[in-house]
Amino acid sequence: MCRKDVSRRMKNVAIETSEDVLVLERLQTLGVALLSEWDSLAFLYRHAASLGAAAQIARLIGYDKAEIAAALHRLEALGLIQRSRDSQGIRLYQFSAPPEPSRHSCLLELMSLAENRTGRVLLLKHLKRTRPEPRQSRNSGLRLA
Repeated sequence: MCRKDVSRRMKNVAIETSEDVLVLERLQTLGVALLSEWDSLAFLYRHAASLGAAAQIARLIGYDKAEIAAALHRLEALGLIQRSRDSQGIRLYQFSAPPEPSRHSCLLELMSLAENRTGRVLLLKHLKRTRPEPRQSRNSGLRLA
């Protein structure tokens, strides 16, 4: 390998590392750590509001109801969404821009980053996935012949 190739690769590694650090810092500033939180936030950011139940949002974005309910609760606590009182199982969920300029800026940068595949892959590296509990089938367990 020639020196130019080594130098070019080192530069690419440095750029990737600095991008990783920036994404991680922005996620921490927002308080978002889970992929389900990010996907819920991105959904409401793009749609501005959603009238329905957590189960409906979960189905739309491909998650379990309990996971999205927890994500929506966390996002509300972080001030990133607002939700109305429950009325017959239905709520109005709305995106809420963070009032702090630094958090608002981080949100906009991350949403912009998520517009392309490279940015989404970078986000995925830093967002934790929740582990679904293993489902018990009715036929699992010890069997007596």
